Amino acid sequence: MSAPLHASTRTSGGKSTDEGQTHEHRADHTVEPTLLRVENLLCGYHATPVVGPLSFHLHQKTFMLIEGANGVGKSTLIKTLIGLIEPIEGSYEWFIDRPMLRFVPQTRTLDSLLPATVFDVLATGLHQGGGLASIRIRIDEEQLLSALDTVNLLGFENHLFRELSEGQKQLVLLARALLGQPKVLLLDEPAASMDPGHETETMELLHEIKEQSGLTIVMIAHGSPPARSVSNRIMTIDREGTIEIQECLATCPPPA
Repeated sequence: MSAPLHASTRTSGGKSTDEGQTHEHRADHTVEPTLLRVENLLCGYHATPVVGPLSFHLHQKTFMLIEGANGVGKSTLIKTLIGLIEPIEGSYEWFIDRPMLRFVPQTRTLDSLLPATVFDVLATGLHQGGGLASIRIRIDEEQLLSALDTVNLLGFENHLFRELSEGQKQLVLLARALLGQPKVLLLDEPAASMDPGHETETMELLHEIKEQSGLTIVMIAHGSPPARSVSNRIMTIDREGTIEIQECLATCPPPA
């Protein structure tokens, strides 16, 4: 069993804690187990801050939406929380094993010329570990087809991944992530290339999966009404670095 994913740095003196402070607005409800603890986390590149400092806890069965304009650090925060970027200051700690944390990137981060079928792309979701250990997992065709059925793409398994629409590619990546039966799913603008109708369908699908499996979801989106309609927690980051977290009893209303 792998150890929980965590990182921490020593906070340097001289930085105001008021700048970029996190403000949480909570609603009373039954508290689920904590899966993530973030304390005074400052994220960025090459010691240059992009977002933070921020502090919050993430509980099981939460659907947390991260909103904000381009360039405010939404993706930087996600990449820090999955270990791709070292934090500048502060700390975070996941209270789940690493394989139970799955990330769904934007399709533009993938090689558009990759000569792989949908089945090939899905099969990589069954690989855990590295080196020879990652290729010893037997491919379960029924499991792959079931994952495609979950995202309403059954029948596309032999299509070339690069020939799908951007929205379909995003759904394949979602299906791949779900193969590992994760406890937490992090998504970077999964509906960015979808029309409003397909975006609404995808948000409803994510909500249904969360309700049925107890999955915890953290998702980046740009002021999306369909995303807000299925979220029960919203983190908003503005260009001044102010971070606010709104927590709702059910789902969050549209912005005023």
